Amino acid sequence: MDHGTRRYCLFGGEGLSFEAFHSPQAIVLQEFQDLAADNTSGATELIRKLLALCENCAIGYCFEDLHEGFALLEESQKSMPSLHAVLHILKTDFLPKLREDDETADAISYLSSLEKILNESSSAIAARFADTFSESVRLVTLSRSSTVLLALRALHEKGHLAHAHILEARPMLEGHRSIRDLDALHVPCTLFTDAAMAVAVSRADAAVVGADSISADGYLLNKTGTLPLALCCKEFGIPLYVLCDSLKFSPQLREHIEVEARPVEEVLVRAEKDGFAVWNKYFEWTPVEYVKEFITERGSFSPDQLSALAGDEATEGPSPLL
Repeated sequence: MDHGTRRYCLFGGEGLSFEAFHSPQAIVLQEFQDLAADNTSGATELIRKLLALCENCAIGYCFEDLHEGFALLEESQKSMPSLHAVLHILKTDFLPKLREDDETADAISYLSSLEKILNESSSAIAARFADTFSESVRLVTLSRSSTVLLALRALHEKGHLAHAHILEARPMLEGHRSIRDLDALHVPCTLFTDAAMAVAVSRADAAVVGADSISADGYLLNKTGTLPLALCCKEFGIPLYVLCDSLKFSPQLREHIEVEARPVEEVLVRAEKDGFAVWNKYFEWTPVEYVKEFITERGSFSPDQLSALAGDEATEGPSPLL
């Protein structure tokens, strides 16, 4: 094979398209840089994009590019905590399968199996959440989680979703994408500003969010706004559900996972030039005791059970799901 011919992934919509390029190393690395800079996709979407990029690198024998891309993503983990566990899995189980002088069929097959199980996990989680409710409910959610959207769709198809309240999730406003996706499915929904969170919760029967990571000591890391949402749920007496697959279980303790500050201009134009201090972090920690139930592909778990499961993952390493 001509190693100068590279095949890499162009991400568009929900699907994946592939094109062949006779191009320098910089093009593949640019794809990794684009992934590292993605600040609107949910955790599961980011994992899918990473798996597709790995597959294209394997097809094109871009092994050196792949190692450099992984190093780039590891440097970006403060802003992308959702990729920590899956990067560990790929470095442990995928990279050793790549050989310059051998076929990459085993490596590609591994990625395909991982993506298949990830998709099956999302479907199983969505179905399990939909089965939680035996009658029509009003739900509130934050940001844009592909698994949560799948769950809301499943609930809507059963005729049990009366209304969806979507919080917009500043500063990148992922909630705007969520409400457009739901509106396309003819789901009754309303967009709320983050400041109107209490109003949204007061009009809901339950809340549901995704997860970017679960620390080894059992803390939920998710979009900023999750903690006040949990507090509002407690105040108004409604349950909070978290949907997450086991790829989100990190082997690290919370204290070892640093959340990176993002550009201040995303919140206030010219803030840095004018000397204003701006707090802008995409993720925050939420104590699990505020959560009624964690719904995973392995089953549903109470906060106490989840903490024990997260501890097992820390001891054994992240589950490869295979």
